[in-house]
Amino acid sequence: MIGITVTVDADHLDNIEAVGAALRQRGMRVDQILGTIGIISGAVGDEDRTVLESVPGVQSVETENTIRIPPPDADPQ
Repeated sequence: MIGITVTVDADHLDNIEAVGAALRQRGMRVDQILGTIGIISGAVGDEDRTVLESVPGVQSVETENTIRIPPPDADPQ
């Protein structure tokens, strides 16, 4: 599974919980619904990511980036 962030369009902010439910039905594991800013975060199988873009109310689906920083005492690369 890959971590994703879904942005909900302005017309669906009042129904963000319903958008989250529709995303769950299409295979997304919803971790957080941030209604104030219109963001739903979670994870989905790589093959199901494109299906989420067709859910009514979804403005965009972005893959989360992971940044790993070595400990301060690590040798420079």
